[in-house]
Amino acid sequence: MKKTTKGLTPNAPSHILGQRTFAAITAVEGINLSAASRKRLADLKKRKLSPDDQRAEIIRAYQDAKSRG
Repeated sequence: MKKTTKGLTPNAPSHILGQRTFAAITAVEGINLSAASRKRLADLKKRKLSPDDQRAEIIRAYQDAKSRG
């Protein structure tokens, strides 16, 4: 009998949530974005960055904030 494991594998396709879906989930969880985060997301959408570039920008913003204090 072969055992199988559920979960992500390195080659498994991923799914990226859209802005509306993410907003709906966070609302249910009681999480609200700060004004700065909403502004950043609107800017990313306006600039039409790729998902990878958007992710890099968000990571950079949080790394910069962490290093400031």
